[in-house]
Amino acid sequence: MAMYLGLDFGGTKLAAGLADESGRLLAFGRRPTDPATGPAGAIAVLRSLIESFPSSGDGPVAVGISFGGPVDLTRRRTLLSHHGPGWEDFPLADRVEEIWRFPVQLDNDANAAALGECRFGAARGHRHVLYLTVSTGIGAGIVLDGELYRGARGLSGELGHTIVLPDGPPCPCGKRGCLEAMASGPSIARAYQERLGPNAHDVSAEDVFRASATGDTRATETIERAIRFLGIGVANAVNVLDPDVVVIGGGVARAGEALFGPLRKTVQAFSAPSPPGAVPILPAALDDRAGVVGAIALVASRPI
Repeated sequence: MAMYLGLDFGGTKLAAGLADESGRLLAFGRRPTDPATGPAGAIAVLRSLIESFPSSGDGPVAVGISFGGPVDLTRRRTLLSHHGPGWEDFPLADRVEEIWRFPVQLDNDANAAALGECRFGAARGHRHVLYLTVSTGIGAGIVLDGELYRGARGLSGELGHTIVLPDGPPCPCGKRGCLEAMASGPSIARAYQERLGPNAHDVSAEDVFRASATGDTRATETIERAIRFLGIGVANAVNVLDPDVVVIGGGVARAGEALFGPLRKTVQAFSAPSPPGAVPILPAALDDRAGVVGAIALVASRPI
């Protein structure tokens, strides 16, 4: 049985897993990210994590890498990370290949997760898919006619850095009013804290959804505003791509119907005229293992 190793270099976590061609994970583990340690620290943590896995015979035949930032596919390098230094023009695929001595394929996390959801998750059976991850940041992966669409420079899917509010809040990318600055997890938390005032304690997006469920009007208004901007961003992408289905993953998606209910209405309101519900908007099936399973999908030969 062929096995594949998936590595997920995320903004808040590192994860690794072993799986077969069906995407079934045989081993999985994750560790928190320490951005200050840079690539060397991240690779060392993942190496230790993999060494803790049960013995698996001959080992993997290939390694897939999901990276939380833009990558140069041709040169097999990361271009940068918005979450820590040291990743600028870093030869990640080559470095991993030196360690494990197996063929390595690299892509950004949204592309990998999109492919994973198409092959093993919520978008199985669909050939035109828009995948969004709404978490520490917002990214998108696009599958057209069963193949990942990467664009001329491998930089497609930067939906999080499309502008939805000119002159809006600053984004980590350096621009203002990006979708990520309006609807990512940290942006939701920050907007709520601003409503609470200068003495507010630190909160997460999960805390804001929880507060809204208990009747906190400031939390509800914060969420409604974020979902409106997220819906505008998704609707614009739907109008351009005409996908079969939209799949949304990431930490914010765990809010369930508190997110998906109003989001579907907003997307329908801002999409080009079409039959109601023509483009289903579904929660991702792979959840916090999307990066690892997506990385495995990059190297496991299984058609969509």
